Amino acid sequence: MSTASPKIRIQRDDFDVERETAAIREQGAEVGAIVTFTGLCRSEDDRLVALEIEHYPGMAQAEVTRIFGQATR
Repeated sequence: MSTASPKIRIQRDDFDVERETAAIREQGAEVGAIVTFTGLCRSEDDRLVALEIEHYPGMAQAEVTRIFGQATR
């Protein structure tokens, strides 16, 4: 059984990765890893005009929480 307690947020607002990482470390919990992902889009020969991502916040939060539960069993 896992003792991890998730802090899962689905949000539109910008956030500071360094501040979030520091907050996790300050909790004093034994953290084995903090993983982040930042992606870039190719210009597709300058044809890419915009990139949008659409989600349903409640549904996305529930799904990420479900995946966390599976990963920490």
